[in-house]
Amino acid sequence: MKILFVNNFFSSYGGAEKLMLNQADLLARNGNEVVFFATDRQPFAINSYPHAKFFTKFTDFKKLNKLDSIKVLPRILYNTESEAKLTSLIAQTKPDIVHCHNIYYHLTPSVLSACKKAKIPVVMTLHDPRLMCPGGTMMLKSQSYCNNEYCVKGNPLYGLIYKCRNSSLKESLISTLEYSFNRACRHYDYVSLFICPSRAVYNLAEKSGIRRNRLTMLNNFIDDHLFERPLTYAHKGYFLYVGRLAKEKGVHYLIEAAKFLPKNIGFHIVGSGPEEENLRKKASPNIKFKGYLEGDKLRKEYSGCIASILPCNWFETFGLTIAESFAYGKPVIASRIGAIPELVTENQDGLLFKPGNVEELSHMIYKLYKQKELAALMGKNARQKAEKMFNSDLHYKNLIKVYISVLI
Repeated sequence: MKILFVNNFFSSYGGAEKLMLNQADLLARNGNEVVFFATDRQPFAINSYPHAKFFTKFTDFKKLNKLDSIKVLPRILYNTESEAKLTSLIAQTKPDIVHCHNIYYHLTPSVLSACKKAKIPVVMTLHDPRLMCPGGTMMLKSQSYCNNEYCVKGNPLYGLIYKCRNSSLKESLISTLEYSFNRACRHYDYVSLFICPSRAVYNLAEKSGIRRNRLTMLNNFIDDHLFERPLTYAHKGYFLYVGRLAKEKGVHYLIEAAKFLPKNIGFHIVGSGPEEENLRKKASPNIKFKGYLEGDKLRKEYSGCIASILPCNWFETFGLTIAESFAYGKPVIASRIGAIPELVTENQDGLLFKPGNVEELSHMIYKLYKQKELAALMGKNARQKAEKMFNSDLHYKNLIKVYISVLI
């Protein structure tokens, strides 16, 4: 089978990109052929990629002034360059199926028009709530979870009124226009099947009006090499956060919680992002910022921690770092929000706290710091869960089922 992956970025930029590249590697190892389409934002996952000549020009919208933002608005809504170049790539490579990941703002749903013209079936993974929420995070006013689910129920103006996109009027206006335009034009109607990484995503998508026969569940998975390494339940006395340093990730709650704890409890923060400078200013000396890490350096961070922490305040669709932490035999302390309670079984392989509750978070950190045997037991349970639920064989089997279901 030949699969064409379509995503804004052809790199390890974030969770969506990492999953796509891992899926591509898994498919190739099992005898399938894989092709990629993205913007030309560097660096690429594969140097001198032969099909890069078809990639769409990348525009960094965050660096544009207000006037230029208005000028490029048509490109944000419907990128005709993406449609034309993907049409050419499809004609040359002749894929059996197209698997879309994140296409918002950059490639845009124009890529779906290219697939429709070529009569190539499309599946799409929902990595975040952007298809159901203009702000993309399910955070009201960019601060707290939107319990009323205003836009999901059909009124995207709330996203503009409350400036739900990064608390910015400009960004909220653009995101609301993009959301409303695509709904009005029914651009996503050509997607045969939406892949939901969790039941939480499935339910939210259904609430937004997507019919059940166009939804399926498929958990993310962990690279097999993580299961091949010997485990150690020893640690070096620190807790670990891995991920983007953005407001919705809730790292500021972790920094506040650290202030309630003994100074000999360490915290390592791995990642980068727009909030990094602000977080560094607020952090106490026992918090170390490690920057973006991968490979052996990231593995050492996981291996040496007591537990990992995911203090997010947004609708987490899966939480790949939870699965990674489990694979290393480490429990997880995380917010009780989105899909997280589906992954973390409280008091068995981790602990859950109310999003934003700094006091509760600090108590849980101290509990695992003092109760080393409990942390080790939770870690063993976590590893067993990861081996059972997030292995590549299971993911490949179910992914191929998804593809076949839309090809028949």
